[in-house]
Amino acid sequence: MKRSKKRRNLTKAALLLLGVAFFAAGCGQASYEKAPVSDHIAVVDKAALYTEPVEEPVLYLTVGKNEGGRKSEHIWDEINGYSLDWYEENEIKPYECDALVQFGNEEGPTKDGYGFTDLSSNAKVRLTGKKASLRQQKSYKITIYSDAGSIDGMKSVLLQKCFTDPFRFTNKLCFDLMQESDALMSVRTQFVHLYVKDETEGRNTLFEDYGLYTMTETINKRYLKNRDLDSSGELYKAVDLDFTRHEDVLVSATEAAYNEEKFEQILEPKGSNDYSKLLRLLDAANDEELSIEELIDTYFDKENLYTWMAFNILMGNTETATENFYLYSPTGTEKFYIIPWDNDGALRQDYEKLRDPDYSEGWKKGIHIYAQSTLFSRILQSSVCVDELTSYVEKLHGGILSGDNVLAKAKALGAQVTPTLYKMPDMVFARVTEENYNKLMDAIPSRIDSLYQAYYDSIKTPGPFHIHTPALKEGKIVFSWDPAAAPGGKVKYSLFIADSWDFENKVTEQRNITECEYEVGHLPPGQYFAQISAQTEDGHSQSAYENYRTEKDTVAEGVLCFYVLEDGTVTEALSHQTDE
Repeated sequence: MKRSKKRRNLTKAALLLLGVAFFAAGCGQASYEKAPVSDHIAVVDKAALYTEPVEEPVLYLTVGKNEGGRKSEHIWDEINGYSLDWYEENEIKPYECDALVQFGNEEGPTKDGYGFTDLSSNAKVRLTGKKASLRQQKSYKITIYSDAGSIDGMKSVLLQKCFTDPFRFTNKLCFDLMQESDALMSVRTQFVHLYVKDETEGRNTLFEDYGLYTMTETINKRYLKNRDLDSSGELYKAVDLDFTRHEDVLVSATEAAYNEEKFEQILEPKGSNDYSKLLRLLDAANDEELSIEELIDTYFDKENLYTWMAFNILMGNTETATENFYLYSPTGTEKFYIIPWDNDGALRQDYEKLRDPDYSEGWKKGIHIYAQSTLFSRILQSSVCVDELTSYVEKLHGGILSGDNVLAKAKALGAQVTPTLYKMPDMVFARVTEENYNKLMDAIPSRIDSLYQAYYDSIKTPGPFHIHTPALKEGKIVFSWDPAAAPGGKVKYSLFIADSWDFENKVTEQRNITECEYEVGHLPPGQYFAQISAQTEDGHSQSAYENYRTEKDTVAEGVLCFYVLEDGTVTEALSHQTDE
């Protein structure tokens, strides 16, 4: 029997109403609320960049080659003859020289390598790295000329010798591990065997073996473009950023008070000339009325921030609180992302103990490696933030930073490094014997487990603190120091004074001090060493920030050196940090 058109329409209407009712009953009322535009800004790395080596494994660098209309203003000897400190002292830019860059194999440049068909200079080269510039084996920055193409999309690369790293692969190891984390940005790295030919007039025109280098991508606007990220956003390299406001220095580039040189002693701008988001972040970081939880939610990607902190804690990379990272904020969001940089300090503890049996990490353990930053110290004081950080520590330790995973990657890299490291010219500058190299390698899993445990210990340990220069009051020497922040707030102090940095002969020994001041009394003229530590009721102890560099070229942590002069006055010796 044929249904009428009206009946068919009623049936469709009933089914439609039934569907709407079903949707409403099962899923609630339909919502047309709009997501913030910032939710669509995803700062993630580009995995495809890391699937193949950047270039061929051998780099041929010809310097002093002046064909093609370019002429080097400086020769190779000049490039290597001055440290970067010298340039700063003389207020001049580092010297550069023209260079022909070509990649290939041990037989020579290959047709698949960059620069194969070039006959004249295609780049300029200069020193890079302040400490590296003081070494016998230097590190270099290569910048490709604007009309000379690129090295797999990169217009500049660093050739890093990683001179103080006993493994010579730690920086690359960390960047390789970061590629396994969705929350972290990495950097392209590759080992290259460097040969240099100096064609300066009167020089031998043979290629000289410079050994193994890590070729590292630079972080700049092109780095962002290569990852399909906004290159017009704010990008800064942290030089000495403690997140204090520094209102007299960190100002907008359009203000009369702006001083580029002073600004760059704290942060080096690499992106937009508009610093407004950075300044808002710094204002918020120093606003005690704004909770640290709200600050992080507003100005950071939480997963990126905590993963980066947890990564450095578990790898023992202690020099990351105020330097060795970039801050990046794309257009359209207030959030900043941390891009890691320079991981040479990771996994050094066992090497330091090999160099110095008396080596102590002092306060540089666990959560306290971030104690010297206004931002990070606020994070450490929040139980909510610490709990969140702990969850990321657990995630990494159970995943990409498990001892087995790190060791497997380290051994693969070591197999590439050691054939060159223990041959000329690198073997002259090798930090350890090949036997000890292998011992340090095998100890990596236990070292990571030790760093993991040190994190949990540090949560219960007082924070590090500063010792003040001893004062003379009414003819008596008085010590004072900053209070050590501690869980529960109850801390007692111990004070030891000796005439040697090893404290074998103590002249003063006092425990269970409840105030942050102690009167020592009279001391005869001479050199002295003070050691103050803070203890909680359950026995967790912390040393002071101060340190003393010994005649053995080692560092005694938590030690203040001072002098009592003939007239009874007291002066403090300068504290030194080792440049290892």
